[in-house]
Amino acid sequence: MISIEVENLIRFKKINQIKGLYANVLFLWNDTLLKISNYFIIIILLFVYSCENSGSGDFQADSLPISISSSPSQNASIAFGQTYLHQLTTTNTDYYSGPFNYSLWGEPNGMTVSSSGMIEWTPNKASDIKTHKNIKILVETVSRYTLVKYFDITVTGTCISGNVLAIWKGDQRSSSDSSKFLGNITAYTDGDIDNCGRNNNLDCTAENNYEFDKTNPSSENLHIGPETSADDGIMFFYNQFDKTSNSYLFWMFGKGGSPFSPSPNYVKLDIHTAKNETSDDVVVSDDDGETNRESQSVSNGYYSSSYTARYKYLTKKSDGGVIGPFSGSDYRIFIDRSGNSLINSDVLSLGNLNSFVYWSKDNSSFSLGDVDNFTIGFKTTIDCTM
Repeated sequence: MISIEVENLIRFKKINQIKGLYANVLFLWNDTLLKISNYFIIIILLFVYSCENSGSGDFQADSLPISISSSPSQNASIAFGQTYLHQLTTTNTDYYSGPFNYSLWGEPNGMTVSSSGMIEWTPNKASDIKTHKNIKILVETVSRYTLVKYFDITVTGTCISGNVLAIWKGDQRSSSDSSKFLGNITAYTDGDIDNCGRNNNLDCTAENNYEFDKTNPSSENLHIGPETSADDGIMFFYNQFDKTSNSYLFWMFGKGGSPFSPSPNYVKLDIHTAKNETSDDVVVSDDDGETNRESQSVSNGYYSSSYTARYKYLTKKSDGGVIGPFSGSDYRIFIDRSGNSLINSDVLSLGNLNSFVYWSKDNSSFSLGDVDNFTIGFKTTIDCTM
């Protein structure tokens, strides 16, 4: 009996030890859970506090009081070959000013939206001439809150093939400031016939197209291009139909038989080229020594050149020049027509001309007005077979 009681006492003591151990474990577990819960509560409170005091948090993204404030017109339109630009903005920037992620859905081929919200598109295929419906704009916040807008865009006009050049105010040789974009022009081209030169039977190279000092030595003899003017300078691009990768820049002043005053007129320009895949040079200088390439360099396969263009011409006569060729998709041509020359000590001027007028192959044009300097660059190529 005594041995049985001792055995029971030992068993009872072990059970109590186990119960005590379990109680200690349970206490530690509950204490750990309590601490973890407290940590979570502290983290959440700190997050809420920081968001409420930052003025820009969007942790309650589905209730953000923001919207797209500057969205395209529901029925936007653009002429074929021109560039459509629209800058997206949002309301209530004091509450949330960004960042945003911009994207498009169902957009026509080639339409893009930049990381800053600039929508850009240049329709360049015949199939683009129609109304493009239900283009979706998506503006997403960092917390995945998405603003949505829809718009249609109609492309008007007819398809005229050729290289499209863009024009910007100022020096845009190393950038493309959309706020300074002026418009597009389309290069003139010849046909599949030899109709240049004095007898209209020569290949229409850039030089033969200008044809200076041959048929009429006192005035212009332009075969393919716009009408010249005694009041405005004209500028346009030209390439042969079978040499679309080589474009030439033409400029002319004065018109044969058209008087102007005072006479003579003096035009002084600087021209700077950049990122040309071909070595450009003077192709035509109406009078010797008027158009000169002053320097040229090459870096990473790109040519950069500087030209002086200094002209003197009499009433009822004309003057001008041609440079090129220009090739690739990155080349830029900066034309400075006012202020002090960057090349020498000359003061640049158009004399008594009103401005420059830029011309397109479809005979449309626009004046540069009082723009002191401007940049021209390759934009795209129009394909009328697609």
